[in-house]
Amino acid sequence: MNGPSVLLTSVSFAFVSRTLHHREISEMRTARLLTTVVMCLAASNLVAEDKEVVELIGQLDKGSLVEKTKAARLLGEIGPGAAAAIPALLKSLEVDNQGLRYEVVVSLGQINSDPDRVVPALNSLLSDPLPHLRQSVIDSLRRFHADAKSSLSQLKQLLNDKEPMIAVSAARAISEIQVGDLAAIQPAIPVLIAGLKNERYDVSSEAIQGLALIGAPVVSAIEELLDEANPVARLNACDTLAAIGPGAARAVDRLAKAAIASDAKLRWHAIIALGEIGPAEKTTIPTLIAALADPDLQVKISAEQSLQKIGKVVVPALIDGLKSDKHQRHILTVISELGPDAAQSVPALASMLSSKDAELQREVILALAAIGPDAKSTTVQLIKMLDDQQLSFRPAVAYALGRIGAKEAVSSLKKTLESPDNQTLRIASVWALLQIDPTNDKYVTTAIPLLTKAMESEKPEVRREAARALGRIGARAKHAITALQIALSDKSPLVRREALIALAEIGPDSSVAIADIIRILTEGDTEFRPIACYALGKIGTASKPAIPQLHRILNGRDPHERTVAAWALVQIAPDRETIETAIPLLCTALNFSENPRIRLESAIALGKIGSGSNEAKQSLQSALKDSDESVRKSAEAAIAQLK
Repeated sequence: MNGPSVLLTSVSFAFVSRTLHHREISEMRTARLLTTVVMCLAASNLVAEDKEVVELIGQLDKGSLVEKTKAARLLGEIGPGAAAAIPALLKSLEVDNQGLRYEVVVSLGQINSDPDRVVPALNSLLSDPLPHLRQSVIDSLRRFHADAKSSLSQLKQLLNDKEPMIAVSAARAISEIQVGDLAAIQPAIPVLIAGLKNERYDVSSEAIQGLALIGAPVVSAIEELLDEANPVARLNACDTLAAIGPGAARAVDRLAKAAIASDAKLRWHAIIALGEIGPAEKTTIPTLIAALADPDLQVKISAEQSLQKIGKVVVPALIDGLKSDKHQRHILTVISELGPDAAQSVPALASMLSSKDAELQREVILALAAIGPDAKSTTVQLIKMLDDQQLSFRPAVAYALGRIGAKEAVSSLKKTLESPDNQTLRIASVWALLQIDPTNDKYVTTAIPLLTKAMESEKPEVRREAARALGRIGARAKHAITALQIALSDKSPLVRREALIALAEIGPDSSVAIADIIRILTEGDTEFRPIACYALGKIGTASKPAIPQLHRILNGRDPHERTVAAWALVQIAPDRETIETAIPLLCTALNFSENPRIRLESAIALGKIGSGSNEAKQSLQSALKDSDESVRKSAEAAIAQLK
């Protein structure tokens, strides 16, 4: 865990992001929304019985027991694209082997198709004597949501199961199958509440997710647990209220009380919950500001994260808090995380630039850098600091000027390039010049060797920003490809992410890294898969070895991943079937994505493949009114192509 200061011992390109490893309780709400989107998109998903699925079905039918078990698992990983395997999987349930049956049950839930046949088959296993198999059956049934209503009577019987995990899982499944029907869910609620008191993490986690789905109607019962003697129940109550989010607003006063309890862990969880619920009550923001002075570091950092989560509305309280020495550094961290949303704080930050505390000055500078162009009023002060050769943190000043886009600083930044004894300052200055004028060939020529060298820095923040700058240079940074390729294995995920994006922006010359990108696509974090798809698409036709993996993602469940995979396949080797699948996905992305870059790329792709498609034409016509000028122009050009 990093200390409270956002600054590195020497100069960093950016403030240090802090992350606490606590339960990712907010993911449940995201998953619920995602499921809704997925079900809407399912109708347009053209599932193909591709070669891999056919081979796995044959292995499931005629292979050895080990081969059958492996095939069942792999079919589940394919997801809905393996719907053709359902008859073979159902037949495999008849094999008297618990390991195989377990894998089949899990896969049927992952494939999530043909409920008329699958749900009755799973129901028949709810009375199996093995708890772990019953558990997997329940998990698979709840994936079918309302299509599993025929399971309800048996699930209600399992509410009394002597194994707590079975009982709580059955209760969660009922809440998912009967979502929105409070009367029907009622028998499950006491079981879920009891699950919050269980010391087993798997049991309490299941209870949290079930209660989070029910939401506001159970808040009063949950907040009662904040006064329980059982510390596990108190923490789980906080986590459940956090998972419910704004719907748990009535619990704010009790959470505020828990936020000053003697138990530091309870304070920590209560602070997180307040951040997830948001500023519904007047007590929330003052409680979080006060927690910045908590003696426990985790509580302080949780308060920072919660204030950031709440967002722009906290800025006036942050400005007021800057008047107190005990809050300043933590408030600067929050301002940095809020970035442009904290623009209102610029005058207060400007007044702190003259502080005699060098460490505080650096943090203020990095906060201004995070705010960016809206901090332009501080340019004159920052240039004066950059010109002061006695300051040890001039690279941070250069970084801030680059983030602000201060053209007035170009002359001073050029001078710093002549500082041979300060490599960090030279790197920061050339980086800043590239932000101010990315088209300047002289800056690019100077920057590439410096940024490539910076990829070897011991500091991950420096490596990350160097990779990001190389990505901004694009195709002209091809001489840095080897360094970026090495960075794909960097210990820092943020460095790996920026290196992957940079290789994408360099384009076809990055083809030497295709094998590494495919590895990320198949083995890396799910967060990286869309970026890997994007990189392969930007590299173009040389990425043909990735086509099988891209098709697997295209037949998966995640709508964002499917869209990027479809886009990539269109760039690499579009065929008729891929185009038919890609058009509705790209149209959805063009008209509804919040990311203007995704909208722009979708418009360009539709211009290539949308001929004869009324859906593509209509989506592009709608995009002519897009808020982003580059998207509007791309849509206009695409329409011209279709004509």
